[in-house]
Amino acid sequence: MIKEQKEEDLDLRECLALERTTLANERTFLAYARTAVMVFITGITIFKIFPGFLIIFILGWGAVLLSIILFFAGLKKYTRRFRSIAIIESKCSTRNKE
Repeated sequence: MIKEQKEEDLDLRECLALERTTLANERTFLAYARTAVMVFITGITIFKIFPGFLIIFILGWGAVLLSIILFFAGLKKYTRRFRSIAIIESKCSTRNKE
């Protein structure tokens, strides 16, 4: 009886840990997106403040390009982890139904 209860608690703990992992994955993606937006804004600001300098123009475009790359890198990581979490989560939900 006690052994069965421990196994059920373990399943509940695993499911709650999965929920925390899902939320952490979302927070990480939002951090990537926020950083990408800030780098993008920095690149645009560089254009506006120093319009006549070629090296500043190149740095501004570099920042804009970096922000796009950063956003899609975060999106790729998010979707990859989301899929793996979803697979594990489906196993967790089938254990709770039994």
